[in-house]
Amino acid sequence: MYSLMKASGQLPKEWELTQCLFGEHLLKQYPGKVVALVESEKTAVICAGLMPRFLWLATGGKSMINERLLVLKGRKVVAFPDIDGYDEWQRKLADFPQLAVTISPVLQQNATQEDREAHIDIADWLIRYLLMTSPEDAWRRNSEFLKAVEFLSEDKQEEAGKLIHELGLVFLGAEKNPL
Repeated sequence: MYSLMKASGQLPKEWELTQCLFGEHLLKQYPGKVVALVESEKTAVICAGLMPRFLWLATGGKSMINERLLVLKGRKVVAFPDIDGYDEWQRKLADFPQLAVTISPVLQQNATQEDREAHIDIADWLIRYLLMTSPEDAWRRNSEFLKAVEFLSEDKQEEAGKLIHELGLVFLGAEKNPL
């Protein structure tokens, strides 16, 4: 559209398109939300529905980690790169030390070889996770929970998992008692 507007004189000839992050307009509307940064717009939209506690923004491409991210200064940001973009995002985000960005390793830690070959993103993984897991059995796929209860018998693990579900709890983690 902007090319047609330039050609028709509706925009000055020297005008240049500058892109912003997909969803950037929501930053002012939700100043307290943690920002989740992904590559594609599709992923941002799907994840916004699945995990609304985050403000989902998209870069528009794997290589689009650039100065546009400076609008995130002062915000807590969690980046969820596609499975094949983790190393590149880690390198590029290191160029922006003024930003508080944590790069999530969830795909790196949980992706299968098939996932890697399919170049999945966090939306693909979450959808599969939700389709494969009934709410009652979600605890079975929580690797942190399973690490925390690995020394319990299977029936006690089952009881703890069911209790988490019945009480509507979210398992965030556990630490070893230093005593």
